[in-house]
Amino acid sequence: MPYSIGLAAWTRSARFKASAAQLSGILLLILGLGVLLGVAWRSVMRSYPEGVWMMAIAFVALMVNATVLRLLGRFRQGEVNLRATWLFTRVDVVANGAVILSGILVLWLHSPVPDLVIGAAIAVYVLKEAVGILREAREAREARDAVTATAKP
Repeated sequence: MPYSIGLAAWTRSARFKASAAQLSGILLLILGLGVLLGVAWRSVMRSYPEGVWMMAIAFVALMVNATVLRLLGRFRQGEVNLRATWLFTRVDVVANGAVILSGILVLWLHSPVPDLVIGAAIAVYVLKEAVGILREAREAREARDAVTATAKP
């Protein structure tokens, strides 16, 4: 989804790009809240994660996301919508690595606690990045509005 948003904004106006970044930030915020709710649910339900499956799926996702992150690297300091896409992908890479670590610890300790702790840490990280994207989108919109206001006679 963040890739389609970034592509849709590629050749559009600065306002549209800021709105696209804002939408990406909102989606990331929803994702972070979903992860947090998932951790709470797994804690209450006392679910035991499958460490091997966690690691296998996260490893494949990590390879794909790391490749995409490398390809998007030139946009990390670019326009707000492209930076949001890069940040979204970086979040995926960090989360994939954390899930692999969690899977290792779950298998080693025979406990679901690492899954809960690392899941909560991932949620906090995702929420932090979402707030950052939303802040950058707001700043881009304000900068654009200031340019528009000074251009009016």
